[in-house]
Amino acid sequence: MGNVSDTNGVLVPVSPSPTLEETVEYAVDAVERGDGGGGAVHLVLTAPGHHVGDEGLDRDETLLSTAERYATEAAGSGVSIRTSMLGTDEYFADPVNHFELLVDYVAEHDLDRVIIDPDYSVDATAHVLQNMETVLAESNIRYEVAPVSRSWRPTGPELIRGGVIAAMAFGFYVALGGPTYPFALWTGAVTALITAVLLRNVAFERTPHVGSALATLGRGVVFVPYLLWEIAKANVQFAYVVLHPSLPIDPCLDRVDAAVGDGLSVTAFANSVTLTPGTLTVDTVGSELLVHSLAPSARKDLAEGLHERAVRILFYGREGADLPGPLARGDMEPVVQSADAVAGAGASAGDESGGEADD
Repeated sequence: MGNVSDTNGVLVPVSPSPTLEETVEYAVDAVERGDGGGGAVHLVLTAPGHHVGDEGLDRDETLLSTAERYATEAAGSGVSIRTSMLGTDEYFADPVNHFELLVDYVAEHDLDRVIIDPDYSVDATAHVLQNMETVLAESNIRYEVAPVSRSWRPTGPELIRGGVIAAMAFGFYVALGGPTYPFALWTGAVTALITAVLLRNVAFERTPHVGSALATLGRGVVFVPYLLWEIAKANVQFAYVVLHPSLPIDPCLDRVDAAVGDGLSVTAFANSVTLTPGTLTVDTVGSELLVHSLAPSARKDLAEGLHERAVRILFYGREGADLPGPLARGDMEPVVQSADAVAGAGASAGDESGGEADD
């Protein structure tokens, strides 16, 4: 596409990339070459999180500040630099949701076009697995891929992800086969290396951070026994329910918006709910779980955030326990109500109609 003309500015989606600096410089130059010699470069980073707190966004803020520095150093007096971080109050796993945030931003600020870094990715997701251009085209938004020089070299985040994958693959290989002779060990190491290269931009939703990962593993030493204890208690409770002559079950189905901000914590929460007798995670969409409860006591634990609080402590530290349960904060709604709830609603309706009749 040609030069920017009659523009309110351009948007540059920001992500960890070896070509980010060149892309930002190209965007600044494109605005300066536009009619009137001015405009704004909007550097936008999508960093979804859900009740994770500022501590989970430190790396994103640092990256956005770095991109702003690149733009400031390249910009002349007629170009303004604006930065924005989107999605910090929600969680979504689909890259398309990231792109929709960008589309809304373009419409809100009436921007001329989007300039895409050729190595742009939604953090740990490979660019080839995304269809950002398709989403922009369907929304009738002009875009171009920045013509920057590219040379294949692994970025820091890629090396971290590849290293973690290699270690996990080699550890699994050794644990599964228990090889002791050199040829088998070398074969496992080569296989782990190939796996790391192929899956470095596929296996993770976000790049692991060594410090937080070690902290999570440390808290997991406490979390696992806690979860086993809750499972044991739930087994006793439901043994009583099953053995009771009247079989006091009252099933219901609830939609719960979990207070977690990444796929790993959502998975941990969903599995914690399922592993505990009396509750079952039926489906998940983003951070929303569809949970079946067999008895009022199980639903009460879910509503008060028994499992959710433990998972938040596991991933976010002790501060994660300060958040109220799903019911208290309005993040839980019934899809199929229990029989007691239906009966109560019917009785209330009957009382109201009876009162009106008396009037």
